[in-house]
Amino acid sequence: MTPSSNPLIMLVDIFRSPSACFLALYQRGAWGWQPYVFLILSPFLFWGAYFDIVNFAWLKEGLSAQLAATNPKQLELLDANTLMASEIISDVAGRTLTILMLAFWFNLATKPSQHQHGFWRWFAAGAVITFPAIIGDLASYVSVLLKHGQVMVYAADLNSLNGLLKLPLTNEWSQFASSFPLLLPWYIALGYAAVGTWTEFERGQALVISALPWLAYYAIWALYILIF
Repeated sequence: MTPSSNPLIMLVDIFRSPSACFLALYQRGAWGWQPYVFLILSPFLFWGAYFDIVNFAWLKEGLSAQLAATNPKQLELLDANTLMASEIISDVAGRTLTILMLAFWFNLATKPSQHQHGFWRWFAAGAVITFPAIIGDLASYVSVLLKHGQVMVYAADLNSLNGLLKLPLTNEWSQFASSFPLLLPWYIALGYAAVGTWTEFERGQALVISALPWLAYYAIWALYILIF
């Protein structure tokens, strides 16, 4: 397998040849900052475009009725700039935290391997694993455009399950669905490629390491909602 020849080709190889991408990242760990920068810039572009397109009076009316029932204190913060900033910060913080937790997990789970990699190399791998969210941002923008902005803010992000279900804020599963990544199988596949490329682990072990943090987290969250 030949590693990606340059940083731009590496981004293409995330979709075309993940193993080539991770080989390049193994040789040049600094290239991992490139997908991370794209991941934190993309929410600025999407949410900026969303609030340019959406009829805010319509959006505010719909959100006000739901927030009055779920969190009346937030009604005071219901203006376009505050709402846009909130969504951007939420996406940037959420993606960064996800990558940090993936780096921590992979660094810990691969300790038995003969091939050891530092935390920041796994951070770079985490950025690559979650990079397909860029495709979700693009799909979200196209969806909002085709619907002429008639999409509620909690249902606008097609990276999440709630982009399909469109559960209102009053639904107890709304936050879970808004957090659950629609591209989860893709993330697991890329994690599998990273572990398989960088360690000597067998396929089954690599798949378990890749899938376990995602499945455990959302299974515990779902059980919490069901029980409490």
